Amino acid sequence: MNQPDLSIVIPAYCEERRIGKTLEDLAKYLKQDEFLGRKLVEVMVVAADAPDRTHEIIASKQRLFRLNHVIFTLLKPGQRVGKGRDVMYGILHARGKYIMFMDADLATPLHHVKEFFETCENGSDVVIGTRDLFRYRSSKVRNLFSIVGNRLYQLTTGISIKDTHCGFKMFTYEAAQLCFARLTILGWGFDLEVLAIAKANGLTILPIRIDDWEDKPYSTYQDNILQITLSTVGDLGKVKARQLTGRYI
Repeated sequence: MNQPDLSIVIPAYCEERRIGKTLEDLAKYLKQDEFLGRKLVEVMVVAADAPDRTHEIIASKQRLFRLNHVIFTLLKPGQRVGKGRDVMYGILHARGKYIMFMDADLATPLHHVKEFFETCENGSDVVIGTRDLFRYRSSKVRNLFSIVGNRLYQLTTGISIKDTHCGFKMFTYEAAQLCFARLTILGWGFDLEVLAIAKANGLTILPIRIDDWEDKPYSTYQDNILQITLSTVGDLGKVKARQLTGRYI
């Protein structure tokens, strides 16, 4: 089988309230968009075991992707470990020339896919979305923790990226394999490590501002904000230690 031009990986744990609509919108977009209509696109939904109907809903939407230029796969990695594990699982199974992951809420509109694809084509190894969190998110407390965390990340790692956690990132195939094969942080902090690995190996990272990002309802941000913050600080310590010992190269 020919190598897909693009692989789209969507982690979907406990997403029964919105994964159906997301897949409907994605299928419609892939069918109607002239640019992607000329590409072979691989869609991979990664759904860990969950106590809801996520698997069932995804399976019911597969028929929407019966298009000549689309390959649809539901991946089941097993018991829940964390978002990082699910993204890693999907990306390491993906075969596209360019591989991206996006959150199941479609907070970043799909028209940005073309922009990211063309940016990778023009020579960027990694392209990441960035947001103005105080402008778009309703939770000011969560925004504050995110901004402080990003600033701490910059100071700790020396990587000047203002928004590390936007769930919309694209990699060349080679960059994706390099970064995710070395990934060790499998929870919320995985973005921090992926970017540190990319930087350590001299990959080009290009941030693109997402001015029409939306804070969607039914967030899967289920854990306590303080617990996540403490976990992220711990992850930063691990990333810094691995930077210093050269484990990412």
